[in-house]
Amino acid sequence: MKRIKKFVTKLSATLAAAAILAVTPGANVMEVEAAPNTYYLKYDIEDHVWRMQINEWKDGDIGRELYYLNEGSEKVKDGDVVVVLDNENKDAGSENIQINARVSNLTINRANAIVTVHGGIDECHVLGDSYAAITGNITNGYVYDDATCTFHSNVTNLKLTCTENFNSPETTVTVGGTVAYAATANTGGILKEYYNFKAGTFHFDGDSGLMTDTSDYGTNGNGPAASTPPAPTTSGSSNSGSSSSSGAYDDVPKTGESNVVVWLFAAAAACAMGSVMLKRRVNN
Repeated sequence: MKRIKKFVTKLSATLAAAAILAVTPGANVMEVEAAPNTYYLKYDIEDHVWRMQINEWKDGDIGRELYYLNEGSEKVKDGDVVVVLDNENKDAGSENIQINARVSNLTINRANAIVTVHGGIDECHVLGDSYAAITGNITNGYVYDDATCTFHSNVTNLKLTCTENFNSPETTVTVGGTVAYAATANTGGILKEYYNFKAGTFHFDGDSGLMTDTSDYGTNGNGPAASTPPAPTTSGSSNSGSSSSSGAYDDVPKTGESNVVVWLFAAAAACAMGSVMLKRRVNN
């Protein structure tokens, strides 16, 4: 009987401690990654500055927060999406857009822009009729149609694509870093593949094709396989997540935790009552 009493007493103490821990602030909280935001950037021709809106761009919508670039870019967190929208002013590319995070997607949509992403880029899309200079290591880079682009850093996979008929890409692309794998493609699929470009040697001209000396790359090798590009984000609304600009993570309690707490307290109380009853029986 004494052994049973000791067991029940220990079980009661354990359950009580677990219940207390469950309601301790921060003790039972799981960090859940917040859904990414999409930030749209557009050049203000009248004020000659870049402006930014979150998750949707609407011209003249005074009800939405409209940030200047120098304050808005600080809101971008790791995993967010950045879209540079079309602009009519060639001077738009004279101001360097600085982003202090690693973005999951950077899309240049018919725009003139200089962009520096200090944390790097997972997917980068430079759409046709764009003029862009981009700094930051890129995992997958896609340049379309007649876009002109300079990548100043390393690119793991680079794909130049013509989206009209079966023509060859008319892109003009220069890379200041290394390129592990490059390919040209059209609507029919891959045209040519190249591997392991030395730093600063990749140059593709829309009229003449690849201008790199053959000693600076390979046409077969163990380079990364070509990946199918996801659709680039362009304009309009986005379903990518909340417009909250708080931290990268939100403290979200696990669903149903209140029921668990009640159960723990009830079990602890039951064990405590059982312990008291056993004690009385032993004493009698």
